[in-house]
Amino acid sequence: MDIETVNRFLNPDISMMQGVGDMEVTEEENTLAIQVGHIVTAKALKSGVDAVMPAIPDPEIPASVGQFHTFPYAMPASQQPYVVDDPVIQARLTRVYEQEQTGELEEPNSMVVACASSVCTSEQALDVKPQSSGERIVLYVCGGGFVSSDTALLKWHYVRVSQELGQRVFVPRYHVAPAHVFPRAIHDVYTAFMYLVNQGFRAQDITVLGISAGANIALAVVELLRIQKEPEPSRIVVVAPCVDLTLSMDSWMRNHDKCVLGYIPVDNPHSMPRVYYGDVESGVDVLAMLRHPLLSPLFGRVHTGPPLQIHSGTCDALADDAVALAQRVPHAELITYPGRNHYTILRGKQQLDAMYAHMRRFIQTPCSE
Repeated sequence: MDIETVNRFLNPDISMMQGVGDMEVTEEENTLAIQVGHIVTAKALKSGVDAVMPAIPDPEIPASVGQFHTFPYAMPASQQPYVVDDPVIQARLTRVYEQEQTGELEEPNSMVVACASSVCTSEQALDVKPQSSGERIVLYVCGGGFVSSDTALLKWHYVRVSQELGQRVFVPRYHVAPAHVFPRAIHDVYTAFMYLVNQGFRAQDITVLGISAGANIALAVVELLRIQKEPEPSRIVVVAPCVDLTLSMDSWMRNHDKCVLGYIPVDNPHSMPRVYYGDVESGVDVLAMLRHPLLSPLFGRVHTGPPLQIHSGTCDALADDAVALAQRVPHAELITYPGRNHYTILRGKQQLDAMYAHMRRFIQTPCSE
C-alpha cells in the first residue's frame, strides 16, 4: 500500500467530519481501515502518532451546532499525594505529583468543554463551574492507543455526545507516550476530576466515559480515587475497553484479520503496553508489572466500583477484554454489536443511535434502581 493512500485515509476532509460517523462504513473502507491500522500501529507506537498522522486543522463548529472551548487547569491545592501499594509505581506517581506541585511539570494541563447548542449557551459553555445545583456532566477520556489523546475529528464527537446525552462534556487533553509515559495520563485525568470537584461539581453528578485506551485510563483513575479514599463518579461507560495490558486475550489473534488494531506482543519494546509504560526499571518483571490495576484495571477492584456499562464489537481485537471485564463486575451491563470492530463500532447512524440510546438510559436511570 502506498503512502499517499495511507495519508488520504488518515487525513479526511474536515467537511466529512460533521456527520461524526453517521455514514455507514463500506466493506471497502473497512478493509482499507484494517490494512492501514496494521501498517500504522508499529510506526505510531515507535515514534508517536504525530509522526505518522500530520495534524488536521481544528474544524470550525457553527454556534448553531454547539460550543467548543479549551481552558487550562491545575492540580487543586487540596489534592493529596498518592499512596499506592507498589514501590515502583509509587515513585513514579510521587515524581509527577511533586513536579506539578512545584510547577516543574512539562507542558501544563488543558481541558476541553464541549456543549451542544440545545444544552447551553455560549456564555454557559465558557463557565467551568456548575450552571445549577446538581448539574450533571460527562468527563470524557478519549482513546488513541496511549499515543494520542486528541484529534480534529473528536472535536465534533464531543459536541455530538453532549447533544445525545443532554449534558456538558469535559475532555482532559492528557499527555501521551512516548514523550510522557505512565502514569502521566492517569495523573492528568485524575487531576481533571479533582479540579471539576473543586470547581463545585459533585462526584455523584459526574459520569466518566472512556473510549479504548481512554477506558483503561478512566478505570485506572477510578481505582486511584478508591485507593485515595476520594468520592467516585456516579457511573462509568466504556467503549471498546482496553483493560488487560498483558495482551493475553484470545481475541487479539482471533480477530486480527477483522480489526484495525495491529498486534505486537508485550515482549517487544514497541508494543502498545511497553510504549505506554516507558523504560523498565532495573529488576522489574515487566509482564508482572503490567498486571497492576493502574495499568490493567481488569485485575483491580473494579467490581466494587460504580455502575458500569460496557460497549464492545464482536470483531474487535479487544472483544475478550470487554467480556472479561463484564465477568469480573457482576453489576456491569455488557452490550455487544455483532460484526463491529474497533473502527466500525463508532460508525453508522443506526449503530450510533443504538449506542447513544443505551448510554442515555443508563445515565438517566437513578443509581438506587
